[in-house]
Amino acid sequence: MDIAPQLHLVAPVRHAVIATLRLWGVPEVADDMGQIATELVVNALLHGDPAGVTVILTVRDSDAVLEVDDGNGGHPAVRHPATDDEGGRGLILVQALADRWGYRPGTCGRKTVWASLTLPEVGPEDAS
Repeated sequence: MDIAPQLHLVAPVRHAVIATLRLWGVPEVADDMGQIATELVVNALLHGDPAGVTVILTVRDSDAVLEVDDGNGGHPAVRHPATDDEGGRGLILVQALADRWGYRPGTCGRKTVWASLTLPEVGPEDAS
């Protein structure tokens, strides 16, 4: 998904991520990945390229992976906001929800921040 740089588009992205994971048969991770998408997309829109961001959702092997590409090549940093700060907790939430997360630098001053959730194992009684 390519997202225009408008914060009101964050909720539709979250809903699309949740609906897609449910459609793909992994509803167990849908809500957490929806929250992760919210946090990463907000960060990308606030600190990234004014042209917008790209969101990629994949399920491969035993993981659901969300990648958010933006035009700010800087390293994402977990902040430690004061209790009365209104923001700065997005990556703290990502860190708490994701099994793994990180970033990789891209070309032309871009970067991709990613997060993955391990999918539940399908037992023999579930594989019918």
